[in-house]
Order: sequence, then structure tokens, then C-alpha cells
Amino acid sequence: MTKRSVSSRNLDASLAPPVDEASLPVSGEGRRTLIMVAALIAALVVAMGLKGWQERQIDDRLVLTSLSGDASTLAVGLQARIYQVQAEIAATPNGSPAIIPGVDSVVTFADAAKAPAGSRIAVAAARAQKLKDAGAQAGLTGERDLIVRVPNQTPDRFALIAASAWLPVQAPSNLVTLNDGAASFAAGDSRVSRAQGFTRAGIASAPGFSKTATACAQFLDGDLALCRTQLRSQAGVNDLIRFLIFGLLLAAPLITILGLLNRLSKQEKIEVIREVRDEESDRILGLVMRGARAGYWEWTNADAGIFFSEGASALFGLEGTGHVTLALLLGQVHPDHQARVNEALDQARQTGWIQTTFPMAFLPERWIEMRGSTTEGDSKTDLVFGGIVLDITERKQQEERVKAAERRLRAAIEGFDGPFALWDHRRRLLYWNRSFAIDFNISDTLRPGMSHETVVVARAGAVRLEKQSAEDRRTTLIALQNGRWLKMVDRETREGGLITVGVDVTENVRNEEELKKQRERMKKAVMDLERSEGRASELSRKYSEEKTKAEHAANTKSAFLANMSHELRTPLNAINGFSQILTDELYGPLGDQRYKGYAADILTSGQHLLDMINDILDMAKIEAGKMSINPQPLDPVDPVDAAVRMIRRKAEDKDIALVLDAQPGLPDIEADHRAIRQMVLNLVSNAIKFTDAGGTITVRVEQRGPEIYVGVTDTGIGIPPEDLPRLAKPFEQVSGTQNRNSEGTGLGLALTKSFAEMHGGRLNLSSIYGEGTTVSFTLPIDGANADDADDILERGAA
Repeated sequence: MTKRSVSSRNLDASLAPPVDEASLPVSGEGRRTLIMVAALIAALVVAMGLKGWQERQIDDRLVLTSLSGDASTLAVGLQARIYQVQAEIAATPNGSPAIIPGVDSVVTFADAAKAPAGSRIAVAAARAQKLKDAGAQAGLTGERDLIVRVPNQTPDRFALIAASAWLPVQAPSNLVTLNDGAASFAAGDSRVSRAQGFTRAGIASAPGFSKTATACAQFLDGDLALCRTQLRSQAGVNDLIRFLIFGLLLAAPLITILGLLNRLSKQEKIEVIREVRDEESDRILGLVMRGARAGYWEWTNADAGIFFSEGASALFGLEGTGHVTLALLLGQVHPDHQARVNEALDQARQTGWIQTTFPMAFLPERWIEMRGSTTEGDSKTDLVFGGIVLDITERKQQEERVKAAERRLRAAIEGFDGPFALWDHRRRLLYWNRSFAIDFNISDTLRPGMSHETVVVARAGAVRLEKQSAEDRRTTLIALQNGRWLKMVDRETREGGLITVGVDVTENVRNEEELKKQRERMKKAVMDLERSEGRASELSRKYSEEKTKAEHAANTKSAFLANMSHELRTPLNAINGFSQILTDELYGPLGDQRYKGYAADILTSGQHLLDMINDILDMAKIEAGKMSINPQPLDPVDPVDAAVRMIRRKAEDKDIALVLDAQPGLPDIEADHRAIRQMVLNLVSNAIKFTDAGGTITVRVEQRGPEIYVGVTDTGIGIPPEDLPRLAKPFEQVSGTQNRNSEGTGLGLALTKSFAEMHGGRLNLSSIYGEGTTVSFTLPIDGANADDADDILERGAA
């Protein structure tokens, strides 16, 4: 399938070894031979000249063919990009910004008419209008910009593209020219531009013993032409080889004739070597094609089918190399794309080129690109239609990922509740979100291509205040007319563009204002506080004086109670003693039985009064910090049992069952026997007071963890919930629902609580009104801490 060029065959012929001209035999008899040789040399000179001219033409034609193929390929690619731009412009809804990679801006004729005179947009608009009038799809401006318009679209828009961005970078001595008949743009080696040989197709002389070869390809129905120019030397390597061959032929005509047969044999070797080289070239080309996941195909007017290389066959799911029919080719294409590929092949016979992409039927994930063009074969009547097929699956996937990323980016920008705008390197508006238009009330004003200054002027109506940040000049604080505050930040992109992002900071501004107000209020409060410091000092002094007076009164009261209780106990003891003698009739009967009853009443009242005085005296000692306990090791049941036995008769007189429930095997504790007995007497005495006849009082002693629990539970009238917090305070009593006030000082629970705390325990009260009450205290098994007892006494004294 590969074809060897004429120049390569001449290069192979130059490998033959030269023959020394001096080795030719010369004699007087060979003059006629010399004349014949001279004639032969002259004929060779003419033949070589003609041959050199012919090969020169062939070389030029091959160069032009190669350049023509390159120009066609570039034109096809450029046309495809123009079609893609037209398609994306047509797919963009009217009024929406069109952001297309590689395109500077997309402008309507109406917007372009508003551009300043002489600006890039204005010049492009004038040229675009001429293209529209002529029915052309694309053209160039004098500013070296490429204009692409979409026919039959309302409103009529055109894309503005820097031509240099779409023309490929050229190697040295190469030039690419794009023109539309009125303007042109060249990219490449400036020496080629100075040679002025690129203005027409063909071979042209150039200064400096050089020449230019130019080939052009028209596209878009002749609207544009792309020319490929190469600067070449007038005398190249092939010319030098021809000159050497010409010299050798002139110097050794006889050797040429005599060595003709030998030369023929060498020519056969050269052909063999050439075939080997061709096979090696095909092998290397195959490796390259497989590495690039590509293959080549070829069709001539003499072939019934399309020839596929091994790489091309593999891409189409076929095996080996050879010709395939068009039907077989279309059968490998996905059914949804067969009609489009068939149409592209039919059009290719007319246009002379093809470029189409499609997925495979047996593997829809694989995408193939087929491209190619026509060239001349060995004869002018033979046309070769060939090209390559590429696996573009990764490119398609990348394009889909880019589109998906772009969709996600657009969704994220639109979902951002703050204003957002994107500007190009000339500070022209490219894209904005809905918040940008609504916040600044410029929805009807914004258009792609608007300058940054114009947008700032347009948004002024919605802005109440605007101030620049002192720390960052790219940050601006804007107050809108609706009361909102926006923090606008401008950041440059790597391409020289600009991104504008706004954040709602209304709440922050309000917080700052509120903070300022609070600072002012705080300053005022500080001033008021300073003014009141003198008064506070005076009040503190008076408070100290009153506190001293109150403490003195409390101490005086405690001392009075202690002294009074002591003074009252002496006569009461006498009263109780004498009334006891009268009751017991130690010195004989009293005569009248009523005297005995009166004496019993006196004894009962005196004992009750003595108990009250003792309670008051104990409470006064606690408050004065003079009460103390004498802890000793004892069985916790002993003092409880003693108290129960002492008060059992009182319970029996009221027909109340008194039960002692003691847990066996209780450990000894460090406690005061008298204090525990007094606590139990106080609790049982209270229970008897508030329990009706027929009731039950249970005294329970048990171990609960590291403590001994002593509880008194009765079935009496109970205590209302609202009165529970008042109990255990000195002189506090609770009146039951039966409107009875129990006699007593109200110090029993207060004394019990103080004694329990002096032992390191605590007092607990619980009651259900109408059902009964449980009053309990706990004592630590290890005994009370001396420091804790001192603290209790100190709190009582205070």
C-alpha cells in the first residue's frame, strides 16, 4: 500500500560506487569511439538536463501535494471548529451568555452597534455586516480577528475569535495563511512572509537563493482559504545528488556503458534493499499505529472495497489486513449512527475529504474518528482516497467529563446565593449568575461583552453606599437600597481575567452596629458605676455595722436562752421532785383523791416544761458552738433500743403499736450513745403526737452501704408537701388537716438534724399526706470526722 517517491529512488541510486575515469582505455584508433562517446556524453547532458528538470518538477509537485494535504487537513480542522462554534451558538438560548472555549466573545449585531467606534467589536461588526450581506459564514477583519456567524438565526449573532489562537504553531521555514479575499492573517516564520511567495499557490522564487512552495485549500463554500507555505532552498540535497550523478556520467561514459550489466545487477540488489526497507517501514508504522490506537485506510478508483491496515481492522473488530466492503464497514458502526456515516462517505466522494466520529456496534463505549482526503496516484487518472482511523474513546470521555464538570460548575454558581460574575482579560463580561442581576437590579441591562465600567455604572441605582476596604483594595463593602450589605471581592485568574464574588454580610454589619451601641452603653454604665462607688462604699460600711449589731443580738439571745434555761431548771426540778413525792404518797395518803390527781398533773406539766427547757438549752448550745458529742465504739442498736423502751409506755397509753426492727449482726460504730438515744426519742415522740390510736410506729435499724440507717415510720396524718421544706428548722411546727396544734417547741427535728450532722450523717424526711411519715437519719460506720463536727458547730454558732 505504501508508495515510494521518485526522490527516494534517486537517493538509492546514488549509493552505487563511482568509477575512475582514468581507467578507461584511450587509443588513436578509438577516435570515432571518442566521437561517439562525445555524442553520447552530449546526449547524456541533454538527457540529464531534461531528467533533472523533470525530477525537479516531480519534487515540486510532491512538495505541493504534501502541502496541499496539510492545508486540507488544517482547513478541515478549522472548518470543524467553526461548525462546532456555530452549533454551540445555535444551541445557546436567546438572551443567555454563550461561553465557548477558544472564543473571545459572542455578540449580537444589536449589541455590537453600541460598541465605541474604532473598538474591536465595532470593527468586527462592520465586517460581519458585509459577510451577512454577502451570505458568507466566516471572514477576517483588519484586526486579525476571525468572525463566525450563524445564518438564519434570530437574533443574528457572530463570534469573535483571535485568528492566532486557532492557527497551529509552525516549524521554522513554514507559514500558514488564512484569507477571505479581503483580508488575510499569516502565522509562522517571518522570513517566509518577507519572501512574498505565499500570496499565490505554486512555486515562486524568493530572495536569498531560495524559493517558496504554497498550497491552498478552500472551505466553507469558498468563504475562507487556508494556504500552507514552505521556504526551500533553490538547490537542495536532491539537486546536489543530481549534480554528482551528472558529473560522474560525464567523466565516465564508457564505464557506464561497460558496467551496464553490472549496474543492472546492482539495481536488483537496490530493489531488494528497497523492499526490505519498505517492509521495515511498514513494521515500524504498524507499531506506531498500534501504540497510538490508530490505523490507516485507502481506497482508489481501481479497488472495489476499502483497504484496512491491521490497526484499522482491529479498531473495527476485524482481523488481519485487506479490503472490506462498504456494507461490512457500516455493519460495524452503531445502528443509530450508520445513516450519518453513510452520508458522510457519500459526501466525501464529492468534497474530497471526510472527518466523522461514531461509536462501534459491538462496543458502544468505543468511539472511532475517521478522517482522510484525496490525493493523486501514480498517474493523473488515479485518485487515492485515504486517511487514518483513531480510537477517540478517551477524548470523548474527557469531553463528557468536561461537559459534566461545566454543568456542575454552572449549577453551583447559580445555586450560590451571592452575586457572581466572570470577566475576560479585557474586563468584558462573560458570565454572571441570577443573584448578580437581581441584587443590583440590572437583569434587563446585562449583556455578554459589557465592560466592567459599564456594569458598575448600571448597578449604581441599586447601591446606597460603597466603600473600599483599607486592608485589601480588591474588597469593597456595598450597601444596597433594600438594606442589605454585600462584601464584593475581585480576584484575577491565571489567564488575566477577573472573578467577582459577593457575600451577604448584612448580619455582620448589624452585629457591628449593635456592638458599637453596647460599647456606648457600657461606657455609660461604667460612668454610672464610678459615680455610685462612693454610695456603695457608704452602704458597705452601714452593712458592716448592722451585721455586727445582728451578731451581737444573736449572741446575746443565745446567752440569754442558756442562762434562762439554767435558772428555770432549778425550780422545775424542785417542783417535779415534790409533785413526784405527792403522787407516790411517800409520807402517807393525801386524804382527798383529787389532790393526788392534781399532783400528777403538776408532775406531767413540770416534766414537759423541763423537756422544753432542755431542748432550748441544747439548741442554744449548738448555736453558741458549745455543744459537743463524745463518740465511743458501740452497737448502734443499743441506744435505739433504750429510747424505744423509754417511750414505749407513752405509745401504749395512746394505744399505738411501737415496733423495733433491727438487722442482726450490725457492725459497731463511733457515736455518742446519749445523742443517738435523744434523736430516736425526738423522732418517736413526734410520731406518737401525729399518730391516732390503733396506729403503728416502726423503728428500723439496718446497714446501707458504708452507713447505718435509723428510720421511724408512722401511720399518722402525714405532712403536706408544701410544709416539708420548713421542717427541721428551729421552732417550726406544722398544723395538720385536723386543726390540732401539737404541744412542743418545734426543736425536736432541728436538734435531731444537728446531732446527725455532728456525727457525719444526715437527716431525711418523706411523707405521704394522709398516709404516714418516715423520718430517718444515717450514721457513718467509720465515725464522724472531727473537722466535720467542728464545721457543724461553727454553722450553728453563725
